Amino acid sequence: MDEAQQEKENQQRLVTVYETGNEAVVAVIKSVLDEAEIRYLAKGEGVQDLFGVGILGTGFNPITGPVQFRVMPEDEEYARALLKDIEG
Repeated sequence: MDEAQQEKENQQRLVTVYETGNEAVVAVIKSVLDEAEIRYLAKGEGVQDLFGVGILGTGFNPITGPVQFRVMPEDEEYARALLKDIEG
């Protein structure tokens, strides 16, 4: 299996451990996961204002939804434990 195929399969296995539209909370979550050396994907992060709609008082772009932090299944429990007290 080549590296690109392995990466695609890994992305399909990812589980969402946190969702938020608050950019300050996004930064905190990234910091916590980075410090714990947990690899993650911040799905939707780069498209919050892509469509020119903005966040319209909802905390996130209503077209794209909130930013989803996704990790590998084997990191899910630890990531949830680290993020459980963060309000977003």
